Amino acid sequence: MGVTAVSPHSTAGDAPSCFGFEVRSRTAFQFLRRGGGRDRLDVATTDEPIESPESTLLYEWTIRDPSADVTARLYGTEGVYRFWTSDAGWFRIDPEARRIEMSHHEDVIRQEQRLWGVPASLCVKDRGDFVLHGAAVEVDGGAILLAAPGRFGKTTLALAFHRAGHRVLTEDTACCSIDPAPVLLPGPTSVRLRPDMFDGHAPDGMTVVEVRPDRVHLALDADRQGDGRPVPIRAVVFLRESEEGIRLERVKSGEALPDLWTLTFRFQTEAERRQAFGQLAPLAAAVPVWNLHRPLKVDDLETVVRRLAEGC
Repeated sequence: MGVTAVSPHSTAGDAPSCFGFEVRSRTAFQFLRRGGGRDRLDVATTDEPIESPESTLLYEWTIRDPSADVTARLYGTEGVYRFWTSDAGWFRIDPEARRIEMSHHEDVIRQEQRLWGVPASLCVKDRGDFVLHGAAVEVDGGAILLAAPGRFGKTTLALAFHRAGHRVLTEDTACCSIDPAPVLLPGPTSVRLRPDMFDGHAPDGMTVVEVRPDRVHLALDADRQGDGRPVPIRAVVFLRESEEGIRLERVKSGEALPDLWTLTFRFQTEAERRQAFGQLAPLAAAVPVWNLHRPLKVDDLETVVRRLAEGC
């Protein structure tokens, strides 16, 4: 069920896309949409070594994963980056050239999911857009961003929207643009489900890609994906856990900035901070922001979806 890239003569109307990029590659990917690419992104699998001793280590961190903690490292020299994770291998990213190279890796599903994380986000940033940690769904032609760090129920809630007939735009990484108005650029079609939430059957409109001890990997079916064209952002919702029932409250734009700041993908430089603030402040000013307080209970999901769809 992998989507292979099209020839350079194909139109953007049906080309594989992700985050506003028309993806050109000889690699078969599982989680791309069709159409909506504004500019190209070349992705290649290479036998050449990607690691470089001349690269400067910028960041090293641990990704908390249900199966095992994953080590991640990002290197950079003169605008070219090298990204490595212990579960997916090496990536070489040249954002200005819009090109990503991947080393061969046996776990192609995990490698593709890492590809649409940090490597793609670096290209998004170079294009002038920005990335938030969050899921997004489409309701009545508008995008609702479900913003939160890991383990706050983003995927479970996005899947509940899918079951209610709404479109999942992205599961974990939300690519946004504010020029000329705030829009969401749909991401990959993957949805990762906890095994205890899986009854052995894919939800209607989804296909099981692989079942693993830590996650069930699903993909949206073609008739539920939609294309990759920008979707106007109608609301940003911060997910909060509460044992005192379901409550939706409006957040003033200025008060929303600290949480948006925390969830934004950026480097810790003065220039990056100025750029991020210049993007987040217009987003908070133009789009209603809400706090959603709710118990993390499956029985409440339908009510939460209905409240958000009606209230936002």
